[in-house]
Amino acid sequence: MFPEIDRFHKWLRCRNPHTSTHVHYKSDVKLFFAWAGKPPASITMHDVDAYVAHCCTLGHAPATVNRRLAALRAFYRFLSIDADDPPPNLVLHRRHAVRKGRRLPRDASDADLDKLFDSITSPRDRAIFSIMLHCGLRVCEVHRLSVANLCLSPLDGLPPSLRVHGKGNAWRTVYLSPEALAAMKAWLAVRQAGDDPALFTGRTGCRLSVDGIQARLGHYCRQAGIWITCHQLRHSFGRRMVEASMPVKSIQRLLGHRRLRTTQTYLYLADRQIQAEYDAAMDHVRRWLAPDAVLP
Repeated sequence: MFPEIDRFHKWLRCRNPHTSTHVHYKSDVKLFFAWAGKPPASITMHDVDAYVAHCCTLGHAPATVNRRLAALRAFYRFLSIDADDPPPNLVLHRRHAVRKGRRLPRDASDADLDKLFDSITSPRDRAIFSIMLHCGLRVCEVHRLSVANLCLSPLDGLPPSLRVHGKGNAWRTVYLSPEALAAMKAWLAVRQAGDDPALFTGRTGCRLSVDGIQARLGHYCRQAGIWITCHQLRHSFGRRMVEASMPVKSIQRLLGHRRLRTTQTYLYLADRQIQAEYDAAMDHVRRWLAPDAVLP
């Protein structure tokens, strides 16, 4: 493969050391050039057109295609500062981007969540998945947590909280529910103190990896006869907050969304006002259809 891709990967990793963007973008760029079979300087706009058509033919989701285009666009931006005679950036958003429909967050049912937590016996794992469900953390954010991020005895009567290192190198504060707090205290009571500052460690005493967290969830799902992903736990938190009528801007801050419209998609999962209006309308329809109904 072309050496420019390795330099691009190193450049991205230096710019965003706390994210996995460099990993995904390198993979996406390699996929494109493996398909094209040409060096970067030989790529034309029609090659990009054909690649988008190829991805759509394979059934890739619009979000996947657009991410690959973003990776390729970033690669050519890198070449503009890295190469002596850089090729033009022919990836044009208005020409190549695939339109996305509005997709609802995929949450988990409360019944499946009960089955999942009934199968979890490890204090560490119960704490991990409790803060995902009750605090809305991403799996990478759980991976990054250190003991120093815990604030179990805050001042001024504030509830126990976590300082979370999220996307875009942004920090936020989330609060521990009674369930999450009980699970966290149970884990801290048996956690072995060591040199690693990580809150969640594996058998070797080192920080538990993202893959390790996902593998543990898969293990419990197989035991419970269900399937739930880490991100579905986060989506379930968002859905529950909407059901509890929390203001959407507060949900945005707890979830660490940069854009309010991202948080607003949870309103389509559970909107109490719409549900109440629907129930009232259906009650009216039922009374209207009843043969002896007397309408007000």
